[in-house]
Amino acid sequence: MKTAAEIIIDLIERFDVHDAGRKRAHGIGTLHRAAVHLNAEGKKVFGDVECATVRLSNAATSKKIPEQLVNIKGCSIRFHHPIRAIDIIGVNFPYFPFSTSSEVINLMYNIHLYVERKNVKRFLNIFRAGGLYSRLDSLLAEMPKRTDMGHKYYTTHSYGNDTLKFRMDYDPQSANIELYSEMDPHTTEHRPKKTTHLGNMSIGEEKVQGIKFFDTMNAPFGRAPNGEIPYLRHFLYRRSFFGRLQETKLGIEQYRLLKELWAEEKHYVLLKDPGIFDQIENLFNSSTGIAAGDFECLLDQAYGRDHTAEKMENFLENIWPHFAHRADEQEAGAYHRLLDEPEVWEVYDFVGFMSLKYEVAELLDSVVVKLMGRKEYQHMQKGKI
Repeated sequence: MKTAAEIIIDLIERFDVHDAGRKRAHGIGTLHRAAVHLNAEGKKVFGDVECATVRLSNAATSKKIPEQLVNIKGCSIRFHHPIRAIDIIGVNFPYFPFSTSSEVINLMYNIHLYVERKNVKRFLNIFRAGGLYSRLDSLLAEMPKRTDMGHKYYTTHSYGNDTLKFRMDYDPQSANIELYSEMDPHTTEHRPKKTTHLGNMSIGEEKVQGIKFFDTMNAPFGRAPNGEIPYLRHFLYRRSFFGRLQETKLGIEQYRLLKELWAEEKHYVLLKDPGIFDQIENLFNSSTGIAAGDFECLLDQAYGRDHTAEKMENFLENIWPHFAHRADEQEAGAYHRLLDEPEVWEVYDFVGFMSLKYEVAELLDSVVVKLMGRKEYQHMQKGKI
């Protein structure tokens, strides 16, 4: 059974609008180094971060589409926190029109049907997805009319119990970004209650390479992203990443990005299937190298496995050395109780709590901590969206 992310990317690929080796959305863009100047409020959210990488994208997925014709632009930031990267992904539209992955699938499927055979009925069906027809006036009002890059950019979904969304005001003339938080609990509309200035960023001329994808799950510490859509976006971007690599010949840079993804996924694979963990490790260590398609296939197999007590015990025994020399008596007791009677969400909660308390960067960057212990993810289908 395909996941929602696989279905959506498959439908996008059928439109045949992206260049080989490029992203399936926001395909063309540039990465820049940036100096970060956070005020006291900004440091409360992002920590004492001084540098970042900024991606400015004109949203086109093909060089055939001139930048001057594209009205949806992107501005995403990776804050280089010493423990783990923090990513905020912005577009110049203030909210996401859907709150569930099923609504996004419905939209993409109806667009595909219309492109396949155009008629009035199929065109109107596009706007039935998620009740779009009832919000068309708002959508048209908020839709950017200009096609330059000088816009306000929004994260569209909120983070944490204080429901912060982030806004980036980008001025191309000064290469400056003013950063704000907006307290806004709404999912499919933009109605901020409170706006707070967090600081600014100075974008340098230097262009850089080498981010596999900006990840919605690289949230500010203590502020998990809210709702289902950030989880869907994580898997969409990962699926797009594998698709891009399979369309190009793997070089040193692409291999490095695959290794980076494996570092995030390996603890979860170890938890779900130690045998698959060994197979992937062997692929990376083999003299013939690794194919992105083989890696993705094995990763999908691991995600499809069930949790078992034996596997969770094995996982805990492999993870415990990260904490053993620092854990107090109560934490050691909790570890041994979990070994005797492992419950899957208790395992995730324990590893997440210990990783954050003792700032274990390797584990904080793992999907075990970033995704699997979240309540929203528990509602998905056994590790799938």
